[in-house]
Amino acid sequence: MNNKIWLIVVGCFAAFQAVAEPSCNLDLNKNPYYRLELTVPAAFCKSGANKSDPSCRDFPKEGAIQLHGLWPNYSQGYPEGVCNTYECPPNRPTYCDYPSPPRLYESGGWKTLKGFMAGLEKCLERHEWVKHGICSPMTAPAYFEWSLTKVKEISEAIAPYKDKKISRKQFNMLIAYKLPDIDGAIRLKCSGSDLYSLSVYYKWGDTPQEVIPTTSGQNSFGNCKQTFRIPSK
Repeated sequence: MNNKIWLIVVGCFAAFQAVAEPSCNLDLNKNPYYRLELTVPAAFCKSGANKSDPSCRDFPKEGAIQLHGLWPNYSQGYPEGVCNTYECPPNRPTYCDYPSPPRLYESGGWKTLKGFMAGLEKCLERHEWVKHGICSPMTAPAYFEWSLTKVKEISEAIAPYKDKKISRKQFNMLIAYKLPDIDGAIRLKCSGSDLYSLSVYYKWGDTPQEVIPTTSGQNSFGNCKQTFRIPSK
């Protein structure tokens, strides 16, 4: 009888592990904020190490700039979602075995905006939800719709300059005219002469609140040259 009980307990524990939901412990005492992280897929795929990435097979993408993720951050470090190996098997070429973000794929926002999500070919959205999204108070549909809406706005504003050279001055003028709500809060990073990524920080709340300007109050160009390019393919 005891052996039977033990087998039942072990079986229940294994079943619990297999269906355990990803979780995240967010410390509000560490003053969290949101980091909207965008990527330029064409620049990412130019690297020899990334050329075999599933997301580098097809170009052009719907937007030259796409969503990497919306990351809850601390001033130092960041919270990270935890997912057991039953739900999130390691060392796989894609994240498609990860659990689906709850109610995401049937949501209208996702169906309309998913073209602005990076890494769809490898289910990057599942990884971003497990690692970052569950650390926010937002539901999966709200988390992605908010993020992808912002990315669409930025990508469409910059679209006239894709595959062309743009100077820092032109970039600043473009942002001030088309995206004044994030002017002075954009942080750029380049790879050689190509824009590689950009990010915008937002104050914490149930959803991202007002933007957090850079220290200088001006858009930060990081390692980008005086003139750089926004590749799309």
